[in-house]
Amino acid sequence: MPLEDVLGHVLESSQLRGRVFCVSTGRAPWGLRFPARPEAVFHLVTEGSAVLLARGVRRVLGARDLVLLPHGDAHAVADQPRSRQIELAAWLASASPSGALPPLGGRGAITRVMCGVYQLDHTGAQHPVLGLLPPVLHLPAAQTIARPELDATLAALVREHERGERGSTVIVARLLDVLLVQVVRAWADDQPPGGAGWIGALADPVLSRALSAMHGDLARAWDVAALARAAAASRATLGRRFASVVGEPPLAYLHGARMEDAARRLRGSDAGLAAIAAAVGYQSEFAFNRAFRRRFGVPPGEFRRRVRAASAR
Repeated sequence: MPLEDVLGHVLESSQLRGRVFCVSTGRAPWGLRFPARPEAVFHLVTEGSAVLLARGVRRVLGARDLVLLPHGDAHAVADQPRSRQIELAAWLASASPSGALPPLGGRGAITRVMCGVYQLDHTGAQHPVLGLLPPVLHLPAAQTIARPELDATLAALVREHERGERGSTVIVARLLDVLLVQVVRAWADDQPPGGAGWIGALADPVLSRALSAMHGDLARAWDVAALARAAAASRATLGRRFASVVGEPPLAYLHGARMEDAARRLRGSDAGLAAIAAAVGYQSEFAFNRAFRRRFGVPPGEFRRRVRAASAR
């Protein structure tokens, strides 16, 4: 696997998919309250300004600011902190028969916000990428403009969603995939050494080679010596740098990557447990069951049933 594909591989295999669910138009005073949900939530201010209230923290948002709440925490968006806030569900329920949503608030300054989500698997398992991010990730317009590729994606997203032309839903979905990768890159680039976990480790040639080798063949019977050879480093160097930057030893990380891949296979296929166990490096189904339960709190069969029941709901 090419070194630069590790982040993309993890995001793609986790089947994280984004969608825009509303564009709110508010005239001061206005406020909209979002409940906690098992999804990552994002807001993009396309016009005007707003205040984000989350976890007791206030963030002032200007036009072209992007904010991501990776853990789906409850929060509110308003023109100012003291404005009356209505529940998201109540506002969505007030849509006209054609689906048009009424404007929020009064007759003051206007603000427009695009709101969307990245859907998770509803099992409570920590996402391997989103789990590393802070509760609120705010990218002000100055930062997005400074990254031409990110700025271009945001502009294309707004333009395509507003036009609503043939095939626009597919284009918007793909742009959201691209946007998430670019946001994660921007965040990781701003972190101090060791602050971005395994994502930050991809900037280290030794660690990047080790991670690429792992993700390229999770079923292989890796040990530290084999990983060190793949990384072109000594075992001591690999172990020290891996623990320092990623936050855990190489084999502990490998175990987690195997379990995440097993969870993906349980969500997305009808393969038997023995086949999934072998695909992630376990010759014994019993050992796989025990390892999976330690990671997710339930055995793999129960995990699959819960995911499918949640999807059906």
